[in-house]
Amino acid sequence: MGATDTIAKWIVNTTYEDIPPDAIRVANESCFDVIGVILAGSAQPVGEIIKKYVADQGAAPQATVLSSGSQSSVANAALANGTMGHALDYDDFGGFGHPTVAIFPALLAIGEHSGATGRDLLEAYVIGCEVGLALQHATKYKQMDKGFHSTAVIGRLACTAACAKLMKLDHGQTVMALGMAGSMASGLIHNFGTMTKPLHAGLTCRDGVTAAQLAQRGLTAGEQIIEHPFGFATTVLGEGIYDLDEMAENLGKPYRVQDALMIKKYPCCGGNHAMLDSLFSLMRDNDFTYEDVASAEVDQSYYSVVMLYQDPDDELKGKFSAKFNVAAALVDGEIAIDTFTQEKIADPTINETMGKVRTRVMAKSEEMLTRSDDGHKIKITLKDGRVFEHITARADILGSQKNPWGFENIKAKFQENVALVLSQQGVEDAVNAWSDILQVSDVSGTVSRTLS
Repeated sequence: MGATDTIAKWIVNTTYEDIPPDAIRVANESCFDVIGVILAGSAQPVGEIIKKYVADQGAAPQATVLSSGSQSSVANAALANGTMGHALDYDDFGGFGHPTVAIFPALLAIGEHSGATGRDLLEAYVIGCEVGLALQHATKYKQMDKGFHSTAVIGRLACTAACAKLMKLDHGQTVMALGMAGSMASGLIHNFGTMTKPLHAGLTCRDGVTAAQLAQRGLTAGEQIIEHPFGFATTVLGEGIYDLDEMAENLGKPYRVQDALMIKKYPCCGGNHAMLDSLFSLMRDNDFTYEDVASAEVDQSYYSVVMLYQDPDDELKGKFSAKFNVAAALVDGEIAIDTFTQEKIADPTINETMGKVRTRVMAKSEEMLTRSDDGHKIKITLKDGRVFEHITARADILGSQKNPWGFENIKAKFQENVALVLSQQGVEDAVNAWSDILQVSDVSGTVSRTLS
């Protein structure tokens, strides 16, 4: 058997009972979190655009576009909710970019249309996420070196695997769905800092739904989409950087979900989070503000996406600017949703503080010796001559599984997010309905009661 065949069999044969309880717990936290982020993102400019676009399509009312209460086709609802879920860059990350926003909006739409249970959603989510995490692990993260956004590239196959599971496709249909997804995979880092980055997530969710629906109807695709010499791995990721047969044979041995996913505390690129954790730690421990700072120096990876914009001119670019994030954190003492507004981008105090921030890009050879996963140093020099340094490893950021934020904090984040679009009673209803997704007996009824 080839890798595609083996993966399809694993998707079809794996059940909820096979999944470790810790993986279900982490999946529940991430899926609950992303519902709140979708609702908050629905109020963003890209959210307004995608809701209007979907409404104009005039599709059959099958699934809900969150916060608007309107309905569209399953694929269109997945497109809208996936896009809104990534609008703030506040959804979880780890593994293949942003796993949950690349999978769960599609499952929510399918589950609403089919009357699935919350348990069905979490089963399919973990199975799809494991396929993505295994593929990312086996291919050694090389797609980002080529300029691909892994959320949209690896995420296409992960989402399709999850959709195939929720829709109960058989083995042959699952192979066909994966084959279609391989041809759909795309998404370029050049679009980071624009509305097209969140669109990557929306298109990924739409395409996962579309591939599974077409496969169910008999549309065909290549049977070896992952391992074929002209298939996904060699063509998209590059030859000779993976062992796909080993990956396929070891799916779920062990499960990775419970270790990989990180809940975001800050609504910006995950590449900023370790740096921000270090900075806030130094500010708390040493009691200084931006007025006391003479200079701030931040080490960054040679391919870090938070180096894309040294002097951002809008709020979306600001999410990918280490300099802006450091300056805003120093001035405001926090990074929040309203950090990324045009008003803050133009703030004279933040701009003056940005002039104190220097980024030092590590050479590729230097980074290979030091291991980027070990973290990058931030160095603060105060006007009185004191110097403070701190490093936070990627695996240790607040919200990672090694340094969990805690469910009460995740719930508080959810409440703040959904309060942007729901009434106080609506916030309470949404928390009660979705904080334990396993207790959802009918996705359709629960969505209509709490999220529209």
